[in-house]
Amino acid sequence: MLYTIENEFLSLTVTTAGGSMKSLRYLPTGEERLWQGDKFWTSQDVVIFPILGHAGKFVAKGEEFTLRSHGVARYAEFSLADKDDEKITLSFSSDDGTMKEYPYTFEFSITYRLRGNAVEITYFVRGTEGVIPFYVGGHPGMKAPGGEAIIEFENLENPIMYPVGSDEAVPMEGLCRFVANKEFFKECQTFQLGSLSGGAIYADTADGYRYTYRSDCPVFAFWSNPDGGEYVCVEPWWGTNDYPAAPREITLKPFMNFADEKGKSFTYSLSVDKI
Repeated sequence: MLYTIENEFLSLTVTTAGGSMKSLRYLPTGEERLWQGDKFWTSQDVVIFPILGHAGKFVAKGEEFTLRSHGVARYAEFSLADKDDEKITLSFSSDDGTMKEYPYTFEFSITYRLRGNAVEITYFVRGTEGVIPFYVGGHPGMKAPGGEAIIEFENLENPIMYPVGSDEAVPMEGLCRFVANKEFFKECQTFQLGSLSGGAIYADTADGYRYTYRSDCPVFAFWSNPDGGEYVCVEPWWGTNDYPAAPREITLKPFMNFADEKGKSFTYSLSVDKI
């Protein structure tokens, strides 16, 4: 099922299949700005929970489990929990299927709220029978001609880079901008940056759009298929990609989050401008 909300700037459509965004049109120009998929990446967006990336086997409650890419949320059928003129909330809960991959009971919801030319996205995670460990995050693919965007940071950053497939943390100094294109992603695959200042991240495209991302998440990831697809993903992550040397015990993995019956919220915003 698809649901749509809009204001004078944006029209947003989300789907109960995986709870993700399906369309984000910038109404002053009438243009679709969310990637609509092709053979290089068929998705538009992914709701990530409770693991990030292509995780290896992990241990939980003394047993070994394997999760599919980015966890269980992207494969779940969500229900409409709330909707009005400016927001939509979708939700799903653990069941016998999720327990085979992730042995915790939970309630998970995602709220999309339009604020001017921005979409504010909030994940809410609640453990229904005690404390649960998890990662959570977003994966919006935004249109970018040639699969290229100029990434700029509001503040001069001295981040930590976490290479995919490695436990090595690489300090960087004086990062203010880089070009995210196919050549870049051939070299680095997924570019993961932590210890950022919390300032805005801008992604400027060749057709004159600027995407602005704001979040207090501990890691931002940057990705596009190096072989094709005219999009770039800037992804707010409360967690990090699994790597061979990471602890197998899920509660010991770096950047792990925990939620009990009170629940926890995680928010980022994505704005669209024609510049």
